[in-house]
Amino acid sequence: MHQNFKSTCCYCGVGCGIAVKKEPDGRIWVEGDKEHPVNKGMLCSKGMNLHYTVMDRQDRLLYPEMRHNKNLPRHRVSWDQALEKTARVFKTLIEKFGPDSVGFYASGQCLTEEYYIVNKLIKGFIGSNNIDTNSRLCMSSAVAAYKMSLGEDSVPGCYDDIASADCIFVAGANPAWCHPVLWRRVEEARAKNPALKIIVSDPRRTQTCSLANIHLQVNPGTDIVLHHAIGRLLIESGYADDSFIVNHTEGFEKYRGKVMQRSVAESALICGIDEADLRLAASYIGKSAGFVSMWAMGLNQSVIGVNKNLSLINLHLITGRIGKAGSGPFSLTGQPNAMGGREVGGMANLLPAHRDLTNASDREYVQKFWGGSAISPKPGYTATEMFEALNDGRLKAIWIMCTNPLVSLPDTRLAESALRKAKFVVVQEISCKPETLAYADVLLPAAGWAEKEGSMTNSERRISHLNKMVEAPGEALADTEILCRFAQKMGYGEAFDYQSTSAIFDEHCALTKNTHIDISGLNYAILKEKGTVQWPYPAGESHSGTQRLFEDQVFHTVSKKAMIHTVSDTNQSAMPDSNFPLILTTGRIRDQWHTMSKTGKVNKLKQHISESFLEINPVDAADRAILENDLVEIQSESGKVRVKAKFSPDIKKGVVFLPMHWGKILNNDLNRTNNLTSKLIDPLSKEPDFKFSRVQVTRYKKPVQRIIIIGAGAAAFSFVKNYRQLNTADDITVFSKESHPFYNRILLPDYISGEQDWKQLQKMTAAEEYAFNIHLKRGISIESIDRNQQSVRDSNGRNYFYDILILATGSRAASLKNTPGMEGIFSMRNRRDADEFKGHVSPGKGKVIIIGGGLLGIELAASLKEMRMDVAIIHRTSRLMGRQLDPLGSQLLQEELAARNIEIYFNDEIERFLGIRSVEGVKLKSGLTINCQAVVMAVGTIPNIELAKECGLECKQGIIVNEYLQTSDPAIFAIGEISSFEGTLYGISAAAEQQAEIASRYLAGDISKYYQGTIQMNILKVSGTDLISLGIAECPDDKAYEEIIFIDRAKRYYKKCIIHNDRLAGAILIGDKTEFSEFRDLIQNKTELSEKRLRLLRSGKPTEPVIGKLICSCANIGEGNITNKISEGYQELKSLCMASGAGLGCGSCKPEIEAILQKTKIPMLSGESTTLTSVA
Repeated sequence: MHQNFKSTCCYCGVGCGIAVKKEPDGRIWVEGDKEHPVNKGMLCSKGMNLHYTVMDRQDRLLYPEMRHNKNLPRHRVSWDQALEKTARVFKTLIEKFGPDSVGFYASGQCLTEEYYIVNKLIKGFIGSNNIDTNSRLCMSSAVAAYKMSLGEDSVPGCYDDIASADCIFVAGANPAWCHPVLWRRVEEARAKNPALKIIVSDPRRTQTCSLANIHLQVNPGTDIVLHHAIGRLLIESGYADDSFIVNHTEGFEKYRGKVMQRSVAESALICGIDEADLRLAASYIGKSAGFVSMWAMGLNQSVIGVNKNLSLINLHLITGRIGKAGSGPFSLTGQPNAMGGREVGGMANLLPAHRDLTNASDREYVQKFWGGSAISPKPGYTATEMFEALNDGRLKAIWIMCTNPLVSLPDTRLAESALRKAKFVVVQEISCKPETLAYADVLLPAAGWAEKEGSMTNSERRISHLNKMVEAPGEALADTEILCRFAQKMGYGEAFDYQSTSAIFDEHCALTKNTHIDISGLNYAILKEKGTVQWPYPAGESHSGTQRLFEDQVFHTVSKKAMIHTVSDTNQSAMPDSNFPLILTTGRIRDQWHTMSKTGKVNKLKQHISESFLEINPVDAADRAILENDLVEIQSESGKVRVKAKFSPDIKKGVVFLPMHWGKILNNDLNRTNNLTSKLIDPLSKEPDFKFSRVQVTRYKKPVQRIIIIGAGAAAFSFVKNYRQLNTADDITVFSKESHPFYNRILLPDYISGEQDWKQLQKMTAAEEYAFNIHLKRGISIESIDRNQQSVRDSNGRNYFYDILILATGSRAASLKNTPGMEGIFSMRNRRDADEFKGHVSPGKGKVIIIGGGLLGIELAASLKEMRMDVAIIHRTSRLMGRQLDPLGSQLLQEELAARNIEIYFNDEIERFLGIRSVEGVKLKSGLTINCQAVVMAVGTIPNIELAKECGLECKQGIIVNEYLQTSDPAIFAIGEISSFEGTLYGISAAAEQQAEIASRYLAGDISKYYQGTIQMNILKVSGTDLISLGIAECPDDKAYEEIIFIDRAKRYYKKCIIHNDRLAGAILIGDKTEFSEFRDLIQNKTELSEKRLRLLRSGKPTEPVIGKLICSCANIGEGNITNKISEGYQELKSLCMASGAGLGCGSCKPEIEAILQKTKIPMLSGESTTLTSVA
């Protein structure tokens, strides 16, 4: 019997309701809560896949760990040991250096109860205000501006205001991608009211702009100039609300004087926009009855972030568009509970319930309520200050919980240095992946979303309850439990002896009594009954809280009037110069969130954009001789990053964009955005200047190197082909032991049968050899490698020096022990083998015996049968292709070969060969004698690793390599059949090609993609027979694995899928291979199946695979799928979405679909075909 729960999404601050179904086996599935007032059943691509982050526990921390000193590794300990050690260290440091020597760095993902406990602990009992969170990095400018203008950190409006607005101004935000469910409300509002005006200001033409009436593509840092110009126009045009200004605001006259100082024409010039657009935007705002502004990091993450916020809020105050339906300044929250954290005072300069840290009576009240020590009046270290203090020694110990500062902080290398220098580091985490773990003296495993109970508050002040739905793995504990246990070890036991999380929430609610955020009437029972509540919710309240603030036009300032602050419009960022002439702005992409600790687990979310990139205007790229997809280096005063260039005319000239999500990749930080970002912070909010960093961008040029490749098979060919696409300067020399290099060994049976001639087997033509500019040494082998001299000696005794050595020596055919040197006994690994075999056999001379019933043996048998040869296979086990097929698949294959009159002798081996100079027959161990004209050994291969062993490389069955195919010698790489990755040898050409691509990209300077293994793939190439196996062939004895089977035994038609954790783990296709390319990609990419699971093998026709770049993550629809539907006649967005299936989920891909529609219409008008096909 399954269980049903209600919860709230743990991604952005929109706060979507989640309906969770828990299966009896513990698995959970999520969908949007149709009754939730925020999303009404809708979810974005991230929320739709939330259950995968819960079920995938491969990276979870399970047990506490600690180390006794910095030079020792951590080891597993009990919770008591870990917390007692931490308490001893904290007490010692506090006694010696004072309470400000320790600090806590938390997260906007923490639940309100967790925030409350850590805030109470550090401020009320330890006696320091050194607690801050990553919310400082995204919301603190908005918090400061709300407090300055409205009197408190109070978002005045609600989501329902969108439906009744006449004008929406989106400033420095891309909600179409970053808050897609909220943006769906905007789309619905536009559909119901086509007259709704939408204005967007952003240096990039983002997906949000697709719905805009006006896109003000401002220069970075000029937002205040823009807002002031709009303010001037509103005043001059008579749109200011004089009555509201006089009765409910202060500071207007000074503001009017400021905005009149600069002409509208000058403002437009500074902003880099058309004056006519600026005037039109102001008229839209002025004429509207309802005016909503939305903003996010483009305004907040700035050295003048508070002033940007104030200048935008001022537009509401001078027009009176606040405190009424359809109007209000709305800050879009980036984290799920940044609001809840501010409510409990969980930052360095706050007290609970919006009380004032600098107010002595407020401090005294909170102290008495908590029963702890005196609360310090001194603000604590903010996020960046905390790591600066740790770096210079003022802060001795830090406790990091639920965040990864080594990705999210600016100047991350300073943060790394700080953690390295810290006397004591505690990391409270759920995952083993964050870089912070390397510096942890104590590691505490925490429970994640769905594994604990608590509450959160979304962007519109809506509080929701989160149920505990599953048990945490191992010994992981809820954050509140960890913190309370620690407080008790510190000696504060009575104040932290809570019996439940509801008791913590009750205490938090009681502390808000008689404040402007009074929720003293709230508890878990009411939250569960009502679903959600918007604060304030004082005692005696009976409805669902307060939808909108300031409807009485009384504000929370001393004068009860809103403050119109006059601010400077000068940007204080470090301005571009000749060394750093470009402006870098950073932000999110559609399907990822923050540091990807959760979204990074969901492989289908990686398909839309899988690697970091630099978005650059084509003009700026041309000025630097940069081509599309070139590897570029971005350099700032702080550091550098290396990624591929992506051209976009949608970004303003002089500006470049880098997504924020990537940190270190395999301990290399060349993709980490915050290597580059400015160290400047807003002096009031202390929020970093993430959106304006001066940089230079250059095409990456590596030093010229000498590359030697030993071997000329599939791996070597793929390397040359891939590398020359990336680098044409390096000198490449290839040594081929054979005189015929670069041919397809897999097709030797077809060459023998005459189905293909030699030319068709060749991979590299003479023209290609010339174009690739390689030195190809035919018929010359390498005899030794001198790693000290970085040289090789060839079979002619000549030495060659290398900078990089690629080993691609492949494998040789295995043979039976004591095989005599008779004529007529063959292996089948190269052209010489094939030519000698062709010259020896002929129809009518007798039987050809093939030893081994694997792929090569069966394919050769089938080819010989087509030549009218008499063929027999001797197989030592009871099943053909026993490792590649399940028993039924093997049986069907046996029946197919029997139908071709191919004899098979199972469970038998050759005892001896018969004949004198030439083989005439064999005697089997069963006693059977078989006469023959030839014997072919097809009993497997042996990797050629002798050279590697002799030169001292680390080897086992193969040459041990890392994720970039490097051996134990960094200058030597091994690819193809000889490379052993994580204990596995991949003896298939697909692996060789994949490894060659990874190695070539890495050597060309690109670290973004690394090897993670290759899907085991077996394709039987026999005319008239379809047989493919992918991944695992048999279902393990584990309830987490499932099978889907379709069979028609009479027609030898068999299809089987093996599913593990909603991912396709293996498949067998016999009789029809239609689904091959789709299944291969699903297994290789480990893509979650979701609704696709119901269609596997059931639809009568295969699901259309993703064609081209992934556009819709919800439905797995590619650009090619969409253009094919356009070519079928779907020329309108709504019908195109319905026909293709794209855009029907969260809708965040609709701007891209619209762009594809517009782009595709143009060639269609001229009669060009736009139909795309998938590539298997």
